[in-house]
Amino acid sequence: MRGKKYGLVGRNGIGKTCLINAISRHEIEKFPQSIHILQVEQEVEADSKTVLDHILDCDVERKRLLEEMDECTNIDDSGFDAEEKAEIGSRLSKAALRLDEIDSASTEAKAIKILAGIGFTQNCLNRPANSFSGGWRMRIAIAKVIFCEPEILMLDEPTNHLDLPALMWLENYI
Repeated sequence: MRGKKYGLVGRNGIGKTCLINAISRHEIEKFPQSIHILQVEQEVEADSKTVLDHILDCDVERKRLLEEMDECTNIDDSGFDAEEKAEIGSRLSKAALRLDEIDSASTEAKAIKILAGIGFTQNCLNRPANSFSGGWRMRIAIAKVIFCEPEILMLDEPTNHLDLPALMWLENYI
């Protein structure tokens, strides 16, 4: 089934969204619990976090490793003995190595490519989410699930929030 794309079409009110919700919640036994399923259910919270940060924060391992590096870098180690300093250095080194292994350096470019594809300009990337309308915050939510690359991506009426160029980009991206 890898690489296959399916559409669910039917009249309003016959249960398409209920089915999508059931699949997303792993309520249907045919979908193993190990499959990574993501669904766009609601728009992004109207907070002061930037559009780009909303996307980058989806990479939880990268975020945790960057926080680890920041913590290790900002420790005042003047009161530590040599063994404790070596432990801090080891933590820092392990975090840096893992960031390199997961190609953390390309993460921001990937996020920007997705955001540009669904209509965000370079000027929009550092604006807070609360400066956008609900439709644009829904685009942020769509970008977040695309960025996470789930095995199954469930989009319930994505055309409600995308203009034609963004819709064409999404179709090509998927």
